[in-house]
Amino acid sequence: MNNSSQFHPDETMLLEFSAGTLATAPSICVSAHLHFCSKCRASLLRLDQVGAQLMSEAKPLELEDHAFESVMANLDSTPQAPAVTEHKRASYPFSVSKLMKNNLVSQTWKRLTASVDVARFETGQSEFEVALHKICAGGKTPKHDHQGLEYTVVLKGSFSDENAVYREGDFLVREPGDVHQPMGAQNGECICLSALSAPIKLTNPFGFLMKPWLRINPM
Repeated sequence: MNNSSQFHPDETMLLEFSAGTLATAPSICVSAHLHFCSKCRASLLRLDQVGAQLMSEAKPLELEDHAFESVMANLDSTPQAPAVTEHKRASYPFSVSKLMKNNLVSQTWKRLTASVDVARFETGQSEFEVALHKICAGGKTPKHDHQGLEYTVVLKGSFSDENAVYREGDFLVREPGDVHQPMGAQNGECICLSALSAPIKLTNPFGFLMKPWLRINPM
């Protein structure tokens, strides 16, 4: 896809993604962003090339007999992360489509608030809840703070808050102390991929009444 993103993962995240050291949930979000963003795909390619060059210049180590056969056997039995290639791009990023097909905990959206629905994924990790969030056209989420890290990628439509307008492909990072109130665009629903390390905290004095609905379930 052509690059239309205004907000991107930083260089450190791309470097960790290239090296394969970025945690599972953030990796899913970065992969989704790469589906939309030619700028970050180009940066990732450069990082991959640098990594390949460093590997080629590294001093080889002596290996035990049959080490190669052992490595190849492990590769055959280990699921590989899908490559971000042009022919696999569809309406949703390949990684998200794969999760939707195989690991959607509920096959239907669940109502979170009057304007927001959620569909959670099972991702095999315990640090972040990974889910789709859908804001109805013109809908507002409650104003809230963050108690942990939150990564968000806009997959469809757009939303805005007090700071900016966020469109398809935009990659956002929220940290504790980031208070905002997202609002869906008037011309259609907005669907985002989100990874939350902790529940949000409503700023409304009666926000505690919604705490049972705001719990997260990393899985």
